[in-house]
Amino acid sequence: MRSVPPSAATAGLVLAVLLGATLPPVTTAAGALVLHAGVQPRAAVQWFLTLWRIGEYDHMHDVIAAADRERYTQVGFADLHARFAEVIGLTDMQVAIGSPRAAARPPEARPPDALSPPPLDAPSPPPPIARSRFARPPVSGSSPAPAIDPQGVVLGPVPGQAVPVRLTFQSTLFGDIVLDRVVELTRGARGWEVRWTPAFLFPELGATGGTFFLDRGPLPARGRILAADGTVLAETRADGVRVYPQETLAGQTVGYATPLTEAEAAALPAADAYAAGQLAGRLGVEAGAESLLRGRASFSFLAAPYGGAARPVVERSAIPGADVVLTLRPALQRTAEAALAPYPEAATAVVDPHTGDIWALASAPAFNPNAMTLGTTLAGVPLAAPSVDQLLNHATESAYPTGSSFKPFTLAAALQIGVATPATRMPCQPTWNLNGFTFHNYLDHLLPGFVSLVEAMAFSCNTTYMPLSMVVYDQDVDALTDLIADFGFGQPTGIGWVPETPGVLPDALWYEEHPRSSGALVPFGPFDQVQLAIGQGSFLGTQLQMALAYAAFANRGTVWMPRLVATATGPDGESLLVTRPRVRRRIAMTPDQMEYLVTALQAVTTYSYGTGTAAFAGFGIPIAGKSGTAETGGPDPHALFPAFAPSDDPQIVVATLLARVHLGTGGSDAAPLVRRVMAAYFFP
Repeated sequence: MRSVPPSAATAGLVLAVLLGATLPPVTTAAGALVLHAGVQPRAAVQWFLTLWRIGEYDHMHDVIAAADRERYTQVGFADLHARFAEVIGLTDMQVAIGSPRAAARPPEARPPDALSPPPLDAPSPPPPIARSRFARPPVSGSSPAPAIDPQGVVLGPVPGQAVPVRLTFQSTLFGDIVLDRVVELTRGARGWEVRWTPAFLFPELGATGGTFFLDRGPLPARGRILAADGTVLAETRADGVRVYPQETLAGQTVGYATPLTEAEAAALPAADAYAAGQLAGRLGVEAGAESLLRGRASFSFLAAPYGGAARPVVERSAIPGADVVLTLRPALQRTAEAALAPYPEAATAVVDPHTGDIWALASAPAFNPNAMTLGTTLAGVPLAAPSVDQLLNHATESAYPTGSSFKPFTLAAALQIGVATPATRMPCQPTWNLNGFTFHNYLDHLLPGFVSLVEAMAFSCNTTYMPLSMVVYDQDVDALTDLIADFGFGQPTGIGWVPETPGVLPDALWYEEHPRSSGALVPFGPFDQVQLAIGQGSFLGTQLQMALAYAAFANRGTVWMPRLVATATGPDGESLLVTRPRVRRRIAMTPDQMEYLVTALQAVTTYSYGTGTAAFAGFGIPIAGKSGTAETGGPDPHALFPAFAPSDDPQIVVATLLARVHLGTGGSDAAPLVRRVMAAYFFP
């Protein structure tokens, strides 16, 4: 739809600014935009084309010659230009104007207002009755030879100027459309005036005008989605149905695509060029990589003159969709999904610590995209409509408290600001008191005497890491929350191709905007710090965030942007997209500090009392990780275990969460599943 134009005075001011004009247009009492008589031919063309470029079609009509304004109504003139812009998906217009040359037009009758300039405050005469919205009746008396009107004025031949122009229309459907045209001008009461007929746009319209429309060719073939090893995850059958050969494998990540209904296609912008029946991504990569997968339909842009046959004036050939290759590794993805299968809600993220490549994103309950396209498996077994939980990718879209899996970040903050060193010793008592509130270790366990921070990490001592966080707080209130932000929590990871949640980083700013349960706004304080130190309170993170953060421990300080889509290749083998690993930031810790932190994480799986030791006994490859058992407000906690291996030469990072596990812990429930995934990597 064409927007309501601003006033003529406003448009004139805009033009004056755009052109740097010394003689801006003036406005008649009837609201028409007219030019000063002193405007030269090239400047008159510039006015006309600038009005076109900014979409002021009504005002364009004001500045064409009086004879043409008599022939073509303002409404028809404006609608023709608006229709042209709408159908091609016009986004911008560039003009290049050549040098004027003398020219002449055939004799023609001159309307009365061309004989002498009207006063600017004179009312406009009513327009004659039009035969259509576009064309007025032809002016009588036109003749191929010079003629004289009743007042004795010579009517022709008409001297004029011809100005070559190149018009470049940037469009969403056809790219750049370049038209080389000649603008003719003649002298009128207002100086040089543009002569116009519909044929100026396209000769196929002739002098009578018409309209434009699109003719769509066959729908393009949608591209495939492939895993890193070439395994086909999504493809379109010969009958046009989208199918998923691996069934549930990476179902939420791959997503699904189904045909658009008539109503859906009609509701989309014309520039999107969708048609009813065309496949459109609805979830996961199918939706996120839609612009690559969908391809490009063939179109013909047709000019349809009144009373004549439509003819193509611009054409675009079809291009099938691109094949999109993901970084997913099917063997790891399948193993991660199988490990989560018994659980009603769970998630695993597997990443490469040296690139940020995502090797697996597993989510339970599983989702089979064929349920949305076939209603059955490929073997014909009926599939029920998926639940909301099945459609949710818990690895990227669900954020949870992390429990003690967070303690390495508390240690990192203490090391970073210098309030802790490898020589630090602290108690690990059954309980610890802060301002009258008593905190407990798991089952009130303890380590005797003063212990190192490595020993406290292996045993997962709340009563060590909570007071350690207060030492950090007393030194720098923001040190812990700032470091957590550097690791990527409380913000999107930038995965880009699938939905994700940023989670919650409850820092001082967050508490300024989020009321407590009492409804009051209370600043960040010591209680919030000690809760955060063990991954509780208001903190929430996704398993993808945890995997990327532990990858930074593994590689000793680099936080990567996650990479899920590796390449996109066109039907002729041309590369349309190649993504490269990208560093997000470096963690400001010394190599010695990082090595001490990794030593603490390795102790979790090697010390006799380490919370992950039993799960990795006999594995044969050194593992560094941290169990987490997060309170949920109910009897069943979340169980987590993020880890990397080998600890001295890391090659893989796995982060797993099991939601609300009855009597579960990170070490007893999540860690064995991490071991299964790592075994699939190291011992395929």
